[in-house]
Amino acid sequence: MKNEHPKYSRRAMLKSLGVGAGFLPLLSTERSKAVAQTTGYPLRFIGITLTAGVCPPNFFPTGAAGPLPATLPSTLQPLAQWASKMIVLRSASKQQSPIDLKVMVDIGSTYGGHWSFPALLTGAVTGNSSSAVAAAPSIDQLFANQLATQGVNNALLNVGARPFKSYSSYRSAGTPNTQQTDPYKLFNTLFSGTNMPITQVNALLARRKSVLDYVGKQLTGFSSKLGTDDRIKVQAHFDSIQSLEKQLQAMPTTTTTTCTAPSITPTGLSFSNSNNTNYPTQVQFMADLVAAAVICGKARAVTMDLIDNGGGNSLTFPWLNISSPDFHAIAHKGSSDYAHKAVIDQWFFQGCVARVVSKLAAVQEGSGTVLDNTVILVSNDMSEGSFHDVRNIPYLIIGSGGGFFKTGRMVTLATNVPNNHLLTSVLHALGMTSVTGVGDSRYAGNLDSALTT
Repeated sequence: MKNEHPKYSRRAMLKSLGVGAGFLPLLSTERSKAVAQTTGYPLRFIGITLTAGVCPPNFFPTGAAGPLPATLPSTLQPLAQWASKMIVLRSASKQQSPIDLKVMVDIGSTYGGHWSFPALLTGAVTGNSSSAVAAAPSIDQLFANQLATQGVNNALLNVGARPFKSYSSYRSAGTPNTQQTDPYKLFNTLFSGTNMPITQVNALLARRKSVLDYVGKQLTGFSSKLGTDDRIKVQAHFDSIQSLEKQLQAMPTTTTTTCTAPSITPTGLSFSNSNNTNYPTQVQFMADLVAAAVICGKARAVTMDLIDNGGGNSLTFPWLNISSPDFHAIAHKGSSDYAHKAVIDQWFFQGCVARVVSKLAAVQEGSGTVLDNTVILVSNDMSEGSFHDVRNIPYLIIGSGGGFFKTGRMVTLATNVPNNHLLTSVLHALGMTSVTGVGDSRYAGNLDSALTT
């Protein structure tokens, strides 16, 4: 503390109690970490972005709003066992999503789906229909910024499954966050030299509580020998320690036995824009790394762009017995080739989305799972591939954000709802309840009432 008497400084008192100066960072660093977690288990966000739209009959359930049907449409079938954790959004008047990216419409880009990535998580773009640029930070960045104020640093992770330069995550207007597209480099960044069992983490937490308890008792005895003014100074230190102790006691311990780094073998695979043979492995590796990063506390605000915003040029699917044409061309055929498009869409949901969901759902946190304390927002750059419409983007919510969202149902909304409202509600689910709007300020608002009740 500045201007405090050296005899009663925190450093001097700890020395008199036999606690070294190395304990001083614990009082400051751990305070910030404890404050960030007093509400329970940490909340996480994962944005997964696809391209070329969906086949509406294969994606959106029919019928009225309410519980999801026992049998989901084919694209969502890979997620069937986690239907109780999902919210499907659909227009009240037709079988499609109600989300209308108004900021794209405002720049004359009603059918500019190939350039909508900058708007999907930001709610604001500038430019024109063929070169839209984000005009605000994306929600993953906003969440990471909030976590940084709570002492949680390095929370942001951005990955891509194809090494193209199109992004859904933005640090600020016009400045995208750089994707990591090499799974081997990402693995080394996240997990090299680390595989600490959670039991060790819990033991460390217990030791910190023990030290705080010891120091508090010693301070009580020490202050009894002082005069009134000096006791007040010591009491201030004691209150600080006692507050930190209570916060640490409120931090939950996990029942997970270990934080295990994923396996990304065989090594030496080459990934490029045209290497379709390795693309399934690339998607699998990135899905595993994203899930492990979230489970192991390596990241809490994650985006994963599975294809470029250009729509999948040159990407064929020989492992699905679809060797030609490429994904972009198939999507452009619209309903005349839904047979192939639906198979590809289901593969993406099986090989990536469901893969991430299954791993988060397998890790217990108290009476729930990591998935329960996460919001996964699956986005697409257009509604349907044949006409590139950005007014009906098929967003999908998985995970309740610690119970904020009421999941297991289809929610029907009026048409022409700006995606800004959805993004604001996602931030509310992540604890940022004071946020009144995201992106373009003309479209402030939220969907809380529809998504939480």
